[in-house]
Amino acid sequence: MAFGVAFSIKSTFGTTPISSISYALNLCTGINIGITTFVFNAALIFLQMIILRSQFKPKRLLQFINCFVFSYFTDLTLSIVYSLNIPDNMIINIIMIFLSILLIALGIFVYMPANIAPLPGEGCVESIAIVTGWRFSSIKMAFDTSMVIVSIVMCYFFYTTPWGSVNVGTVISAFMVGFTLRQIAKLYNHITGKDINIVNK
Repeated sequence: MAFGVAFSIKSTFGTTPISSISYALNLCTGINIGITTFVFNAALIFLQMIILRSQFKPKRLLQFINCFVFSYFTDLTLSIVYSLNIPDNMIINIIMIFLSILLIALGIFVYMPANIAPLPGEGCVESIAIVTGWRFSSIKMAFDTSMVIVSIVMCYFFYTTPWGSVNVGTVISAFMVGFTLRQIAKLYNHITGKDINIVNK
């Protein structure tokens, strides 16, 4: 998933929605993206406490570990991707956007059913799904879209352009990560005959 974020930033078409606010904070303040990623994700854990209230289980506090590890690897993978000297042209950038979508959807598919501790972004989506009973992938699309809107507002007021962290690739990701996740789950069901439980109460 960290590589997915790194490829989306390198593409220059806009970062993935869930990292758009972290990247916007990085652009607006100049603070390292690893730190801004940690701060934003930590805030999402506290948001889950508000959403779930009495249903918030202590095990969800393990997300702080995920938060730290994901922040570290976001910084690391971004350095790795930039060191690869990938050509900067439209075709390559489009490929990187769709590669980032696939990596993030696949990452969610792998770690959510483990039911240990989700990343805070997916933890928020899961929390809303628990409270409302709505489909995870649909909430994911709406949640990602809201992240995009907040990022645009942040960059509008505190950066040189409202499109600092958001671009066409971000909008595509907002709709496609949830959709891709749904297709991966369907493919898994088709191959194994089993359903993956993305939402864990």
